[in-house]
Amino acid sequence: MSDQTLSGLSLSHFSAGYPRRKVIENLTVPHLPRGKITALLGPNGSGKSTLMRAMAGLGPCRGELLLEGENLLTQPFSRRAEQVVYLPQTLPAGVHLHVLESIIVAQRAAGGRHSPKRQEEVMALLRQLGIAHLAMSYLDQLSGGQKQLVGLAQSLIRQPRLLLLDEPLSALDLNYQFHVMDLVRRETRRRKHRGPWWWCTTSILPCVTPTTC
Repeated sequence: MSDQTLSGLSLSHFSAGYPRRKVIENLTVPHLPRGKITALLGPNGSGKSTLMRAMAGLGPCRGELLLEGENLLTQPFSRRAEQVVYLPQTLPAGVHLHVLESIIVAQRAAGGRHSPKRQEEVMALLRQLGIAHLAMSYLDQLSGGQKQLVGLAQSLIRQPRLLLLDEPLSALDLNYQFHVMDLVRRETRRRKHRGPWWWCTTSILPCVTPTTC
């Protein structure tokens, strides 16, 4: 195995789908380097969400999913969940938590203990996303775009090695689309040497170009 493969993400003979319908079959992606944003583009129904859910361990799959040379498919789900975070297009409905509480819960899920310093990290992230004023608002009272931003905060606070974003801009206005993609790009660069990778799929990618990523 080459050093290049060991320092990035790759898929080999990867298949995913449902018991009676194959969606992704025998997909091989040789190498996606660390510290980069990769955009997965395709028409509706082409299997983008199915692929990412399977990579996160949320759907049946087979083959190899290598992260730094380690096959994530052979790991227990709990171990993979520590390394891979999948953000769906919409957050689960009916969650009656404050925004701040929901992000602290996500932080604890990644092994972080609650403390004043940890809470300040959460608030700093909310300020970066422009939603600090929503900290004490309930999730089930937010708009679709606000929920997307909270979901992104929940994902970022966990500091995964691989972040899978499914249509992360779909409910945001144009100004927030640029703001969010700029934030993701900056976080990608900042964390590059810690080993995270970012895989974004969206129909609008205003800031993802070969020169900015």
